[in-house]
Amino acid sequence: MDINEKDYAFFNFLEQKDLSRLKEISFKKSYKKGEILFYKGDESKYLHLLIRGIAKLYTHDFKDNEVVIHNLVGPALIAEIVNYEEINFIANCSFETDSEVLLIDYKKFKEEFLLKPEIAMFFIKSLTKKIKYLESFINYNITLNSIEKIAKFLFENEKLLPSLKQVKIAQILNITPETFSRQLAKLKKDNIIENDKGTIKILDYERLQKIAN
Repeated sequence: MDINEKDYAFFNFLEQKDLSRLKEISFKKSYKKGEILFYKGDESKYLHLLIRGIAKLYTHDFKDNEVVIHNLVGPALIAEIVNYEEINFIANCSFETDSEVLLIDYKKFKEEFLLKPEIAMFFIKSLTKKIKYLESFINYNITLNSIEKIAKFLFENEKLLPSLKQVKIAQILNITPETFSRQLAKLKKDNIIENDKGTIKILDYERLQKIAN
C-alpha cells in the first residue's frame, strides 16, 4: 500500500536521513472494522503505529466476557511496551473503525533507532500516556460509581463519541447497557448532554466535569 509523508508525521522530529531509513523498514496496511491486528500470545515482530482509525486492546475474564483495556485513536503506538520488553502480546487488538497501520520492522528499529535520545524520549512520552490511561482505567472500575464513570469517559473522550455505539461505551466502562442508558437519560434530563439518535453531544462541560471529579 502506498505511503505518503503524512503517514510519518508522528516521527517529524527525526532528521531526513533517519526518516528515509524508517520508510525503508516499514510498510502500511489497511484494516476493516472488526479485523484483528494481533492475538494474545502472538510474537511482536513489528512496532505498530496506528495512523488513522480506532483500535481496541482487550482480553477476556474467567467467564469469557470481553474486557476492554484501552481504546486508541490514531496517531498512536499500539502496545509498544511489548516490543520494548521483547515479549509476546499480552492482549488482543482489533479495530473499531476502518483503520490504517504502519508496521515497522522492530528488530531493525531497535538496532538503528532505539538508542537515539529523541527516540528514547518519544517512547517515554508514549508509555507515560499509557500509564495515565491505566490509572483512569483503575478509577473507572474501582473508585467511581456508574454516573461518575460515564461522566469521566464522556468528558475525556469526546472525539471518540461519534465512532462508538452506546453499548460499546457501556462495555468499555464495565457497566450494563441498562445502567448506562438510565444514567445517560439523567444527564440528558439535566441538559448536560444531548442524545440524538444514539449520538451523544456534550452541552455543559463544566457540570459534566464536576460529576466526573
